[in-house]
Amino acid sequence: MADKPTNKERLKELGEKIEAGIREVFDSGKYAEYLKVMSRFPTYSVNNQMLIRLQRPNATKVAGYNKWQQFERQVKRGEHGITIIAPTPYKKKIEEQKLDPDTKAPMLDANGKVVMEEKEIEIPTFRPIKVFDYAQTEGKPLPQLAADLFGNVQHYEAFMEALRRTSPVPLTIEPMQDNMDGFFSPTAQRIAIRQGMSEVQTVCACIHEMTHATLHNYEKQRMEAAAGDPSKEPPKPKPHQIEEIEAESTSYMVCQYFGIETGENSFGYVASYCKDRELSELRACLNTINKTAGSMIAGIEKHFAEVCKEQGIDLSEQKNEPEQTVPAAEEPSAEEPAAPELDPIDQLASDIDQFAFDFDPYEYRDQVEDREAEVKDLAASLRHGGARGVQDWLQSVLDENEPGEDTAKAAELMQRLDQLAPVQEKLLLLDEAVYLHLQTTEGGYDYTLYDKDTLRQMDGGQLDAPELPLSTAALKICEMHDLGGQSIKYAPLAMIETLQEAAYQQMQEAAAQAAAPESTMLPDAPEQALDEYPMPDPMLTLDDLEKCGYRDGDMLPLSKERAMELYERDLTVYAVVDGGSAEMLFDREEFDTQAAGTMYAVSREEWEESPEFDARVQDRLNHQEERERAFLSHEGDCFAIYQVAENDPQRLRFMNMDWLNAHDLSVERGNYDLVYTAPLPETGSMDGRLHKLFEQFNFRRPADFHSPSMSVSDIVAIKRDGVVSCHYCDSVGFQEIPGFLPSNPLKNAEMTVEDDYGMIDGIINNGPKATVAELEAQARSGQPISLMDLADAVHREERDKKKSVMEQLRQSPKQERKKTAPKKSAEREL
Repeated sequence: MADKPTNKERLKELGEKIEAGIREVFDSGKYAEYLKVMSRFPTYSVNNQMLIRLQRPNATKVAGYNKWQQFERQVKRGEHGITIIAPTPYKKKIEEQKLDPDTKAPMLDANGKVVMEEKEIEIPTFRPIKVFDYAQTEGKPLPQLAADLFGNVQHYEAFMEALRRTSPVPLTIEPMQDNMDGFFSPTAQRIAIRQGMSEVQTVCACIHEMTHATLHNYEKQRMEAAAGDPSKEPPKPKPHQIEEIEAESTSYMVCQYFGIETGENSFGYVASYCKDRELSELRACLNTINKTAGSMIAGIEKHFAEVCKEQGIDLSEQKNEPEQTVPAAEEPSAEEPAAPELDPIDQLASDIDQFAFDFDPYEYRDQVEDREAEVKDLAASLRHGGARGVQDWLQSVLDENEPGEDTAKAAELMQRLDQLAPVQEKLLLLDEAVYLHLQTTEGGYDYTLYDKDTLRQMDGGQLDAPELPLSTAALKICEMHDLGGQSIKYAPLAMIETLQEAAYQQMQEAAAQAAAPESTMLPDAPEQALDEYPMPDPMLTLDDLEKCGYRDGDMLPLSKERAMELYERDLTVYAVVDGGSAEMLFDREEFDTQAAGTMYAVSREEWEESPEFDARVQDRLNHQEERERAFLSHEGDCFAIYQVAENDPQRLRFMNMDWLNAHDLSVERGNYDLVYTAPLPETGSMDGRLHKLFEQFNFRRPADFHSPSMSVSDIVAIKRDGVVSCHYCDSVGFQEIPGFLPSNPLKNAEMTVEDDYGMIDGIINNGPKATVAELEAQARSGQPISLMDLADAVHREERDKKKSVMEQLRQSPKQERKKTAPKKSAEREL
């Protein structure tokens, strides 16, 4: 697959598009169109104006995702942003020679060495960002100008006075010949406009001549140059054609901004004059027009508001609109009314969301489509114990960043999470030596102790005190095991998976060593696979296509025989030639003209729309037992999605858990179809993973998922660290349901050895069973034994030999481990 382009590569690509666009607009048919775009974004650079025109020529107002929210508007779901270029300068400290302010020569110290001084400089850099047009958003309408200037100009006299105040030279209305609209006199330094024209024509003529007076006032420029530096060369007049292009274009752009329809303007002379000009000249021309029009618009708006205030004209309907600047994350102004006080959980969710945006606004915009919905979902997740994913992320901010404002804010949010969110588990580091993993249960707390250096499980049990807060329960367990006297610190929750995985692996290794003779007699069974993307040619992979030089990722590889077969089914087939180019084949005879060993391909999009692709996906329903075994026996973390079968007699589809309970119905595997299985790549809490799966199978569904979107009554089975749990998609969130699938081997082993089912946690803790000697005797006599029973016996007898946890620590040698404990920066005092 092709690598994601870097910012440098993306900027280069945008630059090429800008240059091509500048060449294109000087065609007479497109020049006026470009000026209209410029008029809507007068304070944007020519580069960004060009990018907006190329991507969305009908755009009217653009702003970033967060900026639109400040105006109570939301970006519509599914909208694609407009890519523009934003400055992202950074500051850097350098050392340079200290110069004498008078002579500009390097200054020397007493020893004759050059004096160096530290200086902070700003390095200008740029990066592509996304903005959205007004039409791509929805919500509160933006206020309009009180007077859009169509036809006869409303408040004409006030507007003309604003033009007079903006003009760089005096402006008068006077009689003159009919073949003239007006003129600028460099010698008299004044503008005259013909009397008797329509209001619109008068305004347009004024702006045209004001442009001449601003840009082409060579007499004034000569006098200013002479006054500043007599030896300076006087400015050279521009060609008359350039003067007219600049004046007419600026006038057209300003009039378009104020809604003044000037009729059909002919810019035919632009194309003929600019045809053979250098790109730098064309860009300079556009920059001049853009800068002049922007300055003139700002001056007219300012003076128009002043005149209206002086004359008592009510402009109360005119409000501020989004600033035409490159959008940036901004805090609400102090003048904004205070928001109503939020529920503490809602406020916490809002603060976490704001911190996530401030921490990396560009990554946030890429990940979050609907910010309001994201905050609501986060608040709901916190209320139902789903704080682990947030805690992990905040902990990563603490771990991976130098102490500063960001880490201080992350620590403050972590503390509020502990106080407000109903946390269901916690990982603590005791005395820099032992990890304590604590989980809430119906009867109190389930806990496990792990050695910090070896990651070995040391002990575990249950504290029957559900009335105690989590922190108090942790202190009680420390007291029971004589731990925590020196220090008690938080550890990242992500470490829990590492500890459980290490304990499980150690258990498996112990069982394998004890039963090595028996295990060697068993044949190796091939691992069954989870659902895989149905390739058009199962014998080939994307790697085969990439080896031929094609790396765009939008094609799938085919052998010649398979390519000819799909060609006969009216699919478009390509031959990969010339080191990676894809060449479409139009006739069957073209297959024979290709070189031996040629790789063929079909469009991924066309293949996914084909009946054969759908048939291959639907055929999975005919192999549910094999696929379920593959899911249960898969070695890594994975998930499975079950949906109510079409012939379900109980009609459970779209029914929530309350409805099932009210009708005394249970969820049974026989009423469901296994529709999808896949690896589970995401890390985080169970709630976080379920939430991401719900989003994925509603808004970003895989191409080979041809079932209805995930909804109420669906079941998601999660296999995590060898433990399978099933979760019912309810009206709000998910509810775990027992007994839907056969228990996994580790959980089966627990069920046979635990005295208290509240201890079913993926780790075998207690329960009298056969000894190692008894189990070995059974194996020697030919009787089958359970490897998990043997592992339990080994674990129990090893533990019984030890007197206490602290004694284990004193006797345990320090061993090298594969996974490291968290850094000290990740820990906080309890």
